[in-house]
Amino acid sequence: MDRQYRPFFKLWIVALLAGGCTRSAAGPAPFLAPQPVPVTVSASLSAEPLGAVRPPPYLPGPLNGERVSRSSALRRPIAVIVDNYSPDARPQSGLSDASMVIETLVEGGITRLMALYLENDPTRVGPVRSSRVYFDRWAAAFHSTLLHVGGNDDAQDLLWHLPAVFNIDEGPLPTGVTAGADDPYWLRQDRDPPYSVYVNVATARALVEHRHQNWAYANASIRHKRRAAASERGRSGSLTISFVDPLYFQFPPLPDYVVRYDFDPASDTYLRSVGGAPHVDAVTKKPLRAANIIVMRTGPGAADPQAGLTLYSISVPTIGAGPAWFFRDGTVLRGTWQQKDQFAPLRFFDRHGREVAFNPGQTWVEVLPQYSEATWTFR
Repeated sequence: MDRQYRPFFKLWIVALLAGGCTRSAAGPAPFLAPQPVPVTVSASLSAEPLGAVRPPPYLPGPLNGERVSRSSALRRPIAVIVDNYSPDARPQSGLSDASMVIETLVEGGITRLMALYLENDPTRVGPVRSSRVYFDRWAAAFHSTLLHVGGNDDAQDLLWHLPAVFNIDEGPLPTGVTAGADDPYWLRQDRDPPYSVYVNVATARALVEHRHQNWAYANASIRHKRRAAASERGRSGSLTISFVDPLYFQFPPLPDYVVRYDFDPASDTYLRSVGGAPHVDAVTKKPLRAANIIVMRTGPGAADPQAGLTLYSISVPTIGAGPAWFFRDGTVLRGTWQQKDQFAPLRFFDRHGREVAFNPGQTWVEVLPQYSEATWTFR
């Protein structure tokens, strides 16, 4: 093409392309592919923001399985060592509010209790007494705050090596806590020492909160299930626990510490008796009723040479595993208990290795070293 026609050719091409971008009366421009017809979708969005997904305000309690506020469920258990000496320590206060109660021997054939509080915070629990090594280890199994009045020498020493336990001893109060409003312990004037020390669990909870120690521990829990239908429950039955001092096993169990549970099909609970009489809570004036009972068989109990001044004190082997029997709905299930070490949770399994699920309500754990016995009849 001659150089003089090149500018006109360029202008013709531009005009041709420009004409192809519009429709004329003569029809579509040549050489251009059909253009897609745009589709307009009309939509309107609300000006209101989507609400945040809120967690449920109530949850099943980790230890008692009953409906409880979320804030109560997601916190740390409080363990209280409760005296069971007959008759001076009885009737005890606040046991009916406990989620779980563990009972075993201490010395001379007498028993003591460790009450665990998670879902409820009673204001009066006691009388409070001293701890033992195995109580310390159970407190660690639930990563709980421990309330007690001193303890055997080895039990006191062990607490320094259990970071999972927040220790509030009645003796030396924690730094910064003064006797009075901040002190969870108080003395009853109508009881003689050493059966006069009581604790306010609600005040202890406030102290734990103040120390930023009220965090939740996921393994401070047991599995739960629905209660069995009335037609699926046992009709009647009883369980008897006889505690025998392993140091003097040739002697029969002390009658004041023999425990009996009688199953009531209507309420699906077990009425607890001790020393031949219903075990009554001094606050409610009502007998204690367990929704579940766990019997743990341990290895042989032995003398505790590191106990200090406590005469005839025993040690109960609670680390490891052993046979267990589970009582619920008027039936008996055999399995095992397990606590792998003093920082591991306490767990309960059936014979197939599955965790046992319990009824909502209070659970009593009866820990039996060698020579102590459990007998039952259910039908």
